[in-house]
Amino acid sequence: MRRLTILALAAALLTPGAAHALSMTDTLQAWRESSAMDRLQLATRFGKSFVSVNESFTAGYFVKCIDEVAGYSNAQKARIEDAMRECVSSQLRMKAQPDD
Repeated sequence: MRRLTILALAAALLTPGAAHALSMTDTLQAWRESSAMDRLQLATRFGKSFVSVNESFTAGYFVKCIDEVAGYSNAQKARIEDAMRECVSSQLRMKAQPDD
């Protein structure tokens, strides 16, 4: 059920809308080269889409997480949507682990 919700939200983000400086299909290299405002605008869209799944999915979380993924030397040709999926997956895995 959760995966279906995540996939539906990701599909909604891919639908055409107003022109944005960055899109999910841009590379992580484009993310790194874009302005902080452009990154924040896209991360805000992610946050608004995913905060209902987990309250920690804020724009700030996505900016920080995607920045970290974009910093990997072999990730520059990956797409922003790949990094976003990894950010969502890793957070959900951490939340699913029982507290010790």
